[in-house]
Amino acid sequence: MPEVLDQPVTETSTGNQPSQTPGWIAGLPDELKAHEEFKSYRTVGDFAKAHLDTAKKAKELEGKLGNSIPKLGENATQEERDRFYNSLGRPEKPDGYKFAGEDKAAPEWTKAYKDAMYRIGVPAAMATQLSEFNNSMINQMVEQHNARILSENAAAAATLKTELGDKYDASVALVSRLWKQWGGTEVDFDKAFASETSQNRVTMIRFLLNVAAKTGEDSSLKGSGMRQQGPKPGYDLSKFNLPPARV
Repeated sequence: MPEVLDQPVTETSTGNQPSQTPGWIAGLPDELKAHEEFKSYRTVGDFAKAHLDTAKKAKELEGKLGNSIPKLGENATQEERDRFYNSLGRPEKPDGYKFAGEDKAAPEWTKAYKDAMYRIGVPAAMATQLSEFNNSMINQMVEQHNARILSENAAAAATLKTELGDKYDASVALVSRLWKQWGGTEVDFDKAFASETSQNRVTMIRFLLNVAAKTGEDSSLKGSGMRQQGPKPGYDLSKFNLPPARV
């Protein structure tokens, strides 16, 4: 076989413009000799080096593409979507999601949340982070809500103390007793309004104090002594004026 590595460049002409063709191209099969891209390599050695560089880059790209996830087409089928979402890290089934504190949440809420994450195609790790963020935001809202209620109740209590003066403690005790006695409930007044706004709580206190004043239940506030018994069933409260029990 003839040596072609260092064959001289030969001149060919196309019309009036001569062109130089590396001599090694003459050893190529006829169907390859006409490819213009070969002419940029002056020797077989240049071509071989370029081939090795190209092969190396192709191998690197192949490795990267092997771990890549192709873009989902607009008209993808549900099967293609499932493969795509699963390749992103979505669990095989909705119950594959794990949320922090889900054992403390309502089962129906947890199921609905997992079904939504699965339908949207959210990866498992991302869904966990979203649930943690959501729980954090809800907890902050609850804490702020409770703190606001406590602050409003404290301000309302201060207002009532100013209005009632030295009768404040006796008035609150009277309201609590009336609430349990006439309300037919075992829940203490303060517990019943623990999650209410101060407006509702103060309104109820004032209402019960007014009722007590109309029915004579407030006589203990005037130092009238003790009430020994309550009214009989069906008794007309508008006529009831027995002194109340000791506050």
